[in-house]
Amino acid sequence: MTTPSHNDETQAMPTEELVNVTGETPVVRSLDDVPFEVLEELTEAFEGISIVDEDEPEYFEGQILGGYDIVSDDDLTHARRPPLVIEDQEFTLPMDRGDDGAPHRRFRLRRIEVRREEGRRRLRVVLYVLVPMFAIVAVVGILNSPLFGVRTVTVQGAKYISPEVLAHATAQVKGKSIIFGDLHAAEETLRADPWVRDANVSRHFPSSAVIDIDERQPVAWFLGSDNQSRVLDVEGHVISVQTGQPTQYMQITGVGDALAAGAKANEVYTAAAQLAASLPAEIEKTVLNVGVANNTELLMTLRSGTVVIFGQPSDLRAKLVSLVLVLRRQDPKNLRSIDLSSGDPIFAQK
Repeated sequence: MTTPSHNDETQAMPTEELVNVTGETPVVRSLDDVPFEVLEELTEAFEGISIVDEDEPEYFEGQILGGYDIVSDDDLTHARRPPLVIEDQEFTLPMDRGDDGAPHRRFRLRRIEVRREEGRRRLRVVLYVLVPMFAIVAVVGILNSPLFGVRTVTVQGAKYISPEVLAHATAQVKGKSIIFGDLHAAEETLRADPWVRDANVSRHFPSSAVIDIDERQPVAWFLGSDNQSRVLDVEGHVISVQTGQPTQYMQITGVGDALAAGAKANEVYTAAAQLAASLPAEIEKTVLNVGVANNTELLMTLRSGTVVIFGQPSDLRAKLVSLVLVLRRQDPKNLRSIDLSSGDPIFAQK
């Protein structure tokens, strides 16, 4: 057995002092500290890509291995939370190199492509919104043009309405768009005339319109406190104010209020107008006029001079039936009055 010499022990001592057995993995300070075998393994792992570029310095804070960054010493010696890693196929595929040997930055190129795609998507959204809007504006402009304007206006049912009102309503329709013309405005213009009960304006494609007027029918008239005549329809509306006496209608005797055209008479005068419009044909020619007494009761005067008392303006239909039956049995020339106010006829002989 050979005893180690003094020189062998001396040579072994420095080796033991250089070994630092702490259980820790030594930190790689630079590529020079990496064993050659490790470099070969890394070279094979990165598919033969050179680890060290001859043009780069041997040591700097951040080294690049085949396009991948190696953290600096400071990062290795300070414990930190690992950075967030996003897996992407672009990082797992082999990296291409350009003509100059530098690796392509596929991630940067992909970001550029993503931004371009976002721009194209925004452009598509804008086009999807603007194109229909421009189309709608164009169609509306065409429909509002004289090409689709009303050229012919036909008026139906106009007899008593003011010619000025009718001309104004016609002007509101003629020449306007057959689609977007404001026909409601023309209808309101017509309804403002006291003679008009209702009005309707209708479109008839491609270029005509019809004005249909439902006028009020005059049935009676009375003299107002201003000595002017008021013509009433069956609903008691004052449809005309005249200075003369419109004798073509049934007269309501008595003096009423000075109402303006378009106003409505009170209950008694309205009932008198309804009575005048409801006379049976059998007795219509025998009636001279109807009247209002004390502004509360209805009267009727026959051409024979006989006065018919209706009393309160109620049950007019039943009272008219009673009057017809009386006149069938009695000669009105022999009667001074017929009182129907209580329901049963009461005669007064001449």
